[in-house]
Amino acid sequence: MAKVVVEKSFRKKETIYLPGEPGKSIYLLKKGVVKISKVTPDGRELTLAFLKPGEIFGELEVMGETTRDTQAEAHSDLLICVLRRENLMQMMEMKPKLGIQLSKLIGFRRKVIENRLENLIFRSIPQRLAALLIELTHQFGEPVGSAIKIDLPLTHQDLANLIGSARPTLSDTFGDFKAKGWVDAVGKTITVKDSKALQALSA
Repeated sequence: MAKVVVEKSFRKKETIYLPGEPGKSIYLLKKGVVKISKVTPDGRELTLAFLKPGEIFGELEVMGETTRDTQAEAHSDLLICVLRRENLMQMMEMKPKLGIQLSKLIGFRRKVIENRLENLIFRSIPQRLAALLIELTHQFGEPVGSAIKIDLPLTHQDLANLIGSARPTLSDTFGDFKAKGWVDAVGKTITVKDSKALQALSA
């Protein structure tokens, strides 16, 4: 396994792959945070996910032998393991359960993307932001007393890209949440203070 896996480092903001590139490799994140995004038909960036250590990415195109339709970028300094498609196929021949696990992961990722796009169509900006903040507490949350700190530095533009909103609209909505005592922010660190209120709004 170690002979076919290559470790690579990326600096913050460096691109790992771009749309249109062939899906020749699958990646395992060892250190840092990866941002997966795509550009909408009207030219806006839509962030699909932030990934943390232990997560795999780039699997959709590798399994389907297609070109990339998303972009992967280093949200922080990264260390990743790279496995080429041909080596992955050999491993799946030796361990069929690996192929089953990857298929389940692909199905789950597609469902997440479908849900994100559905939210953009049917939910208001406040509902989208509330749902996003709850999602981020599940993925990156750290309890701080009765609150939950999101251990992922995010700007208002990052949040806007995650919910398909203009940044000024996002800032107004976040400010409203803050005034109600639901959230707080110091720099790029967000703390959710009333998750029940956010869950009720997002339902």
